[in-house]
Amino acid sequence: MNLSSGVPDELVATVEAHGKAVAAADNAVVLADFLPDRVGQLIASADVPTRLTGCQVRSITAVGDGRYDAVIRYVEPGDEWFELRSRWVRFEDGTWRVLSVRNIPDTPPWMDLAGPSDDGLDGPHWDGLREGKLLLQRCPGCASWIWAPRPICPCCHCFELSWEQVEPVGTIYSWTRTWQPFGPEATGHLPYVVVLVELPRAGGCRVLGVLAHADGVTPRIGARVRGRMDAAPDAEHWPLIRWQLEAVRR
Repeated sequence: MNLSSGVPDELVATVEAHGKAVAAADNAVVLADFLPDRVGQLIASADVPTRLTGCQVRSITAVGDGRYDAVIRYVEPGDEWFELRSRWVRFEDGTWRVLSVRNIPDTPPWMDLAGPSDDGLDGPHWDGLREGKLLLQRCPGCASWIWAPRPICPCCHCFELSWEQVEPVGTIYSWTRTWQPFGPEATGHLPYVVVLVELPRAGGCRVLGVLAHADGVTPRIGARVRGRMDAAPDAEHWPLIRWQLEAVRR
């Protein structure tokens, strides 16, 4: 086990007992380790198989403000394994409790809400993603870029709108880190970062997306990002564009 300097002995004992409780499916003990106001969130945060055969605490690291991150490896039948990282804080009664937990490495979720709308206005956008392209609406009359899709141009009221390919490069206009599992598909992927990306090559249109590799990252407003098309994992889902921070050139 790798321990950073100053990790309290009672925290080490608590983390070890917690790992054994998870492996043994002792839900009463597991829930008692959660912060009382985070129980619902934490239950849905991590994706944990129903059968486990053992566990091992890999590391406990101080992350500041009296908080510690613990990485626990769990073993499944067949000797397959996965890891969870939990953040521990001192509760008001003096015990150590879990503030957050996630599967590692981090992976972005596939949202069931993704896909063409019922009115079909955004159909070409999703078809473009299937071809590895970012397509946005544009008015041939006044050259205005349009997002979200509309039946007529909001500037000149032209009805004959087209779709043009845009290079998926932009800057972060705003962002938020999502901790709550708003749908079952988010389990095992929390927390994740949603970014609103401004596209300078599309008239400043702003599109929403998930920031990839955002575990432990605090995005900066104005940071450059580039989109990557992720193919759908199965026939029930649509491709999605994931945004990645670009390296700063010096």
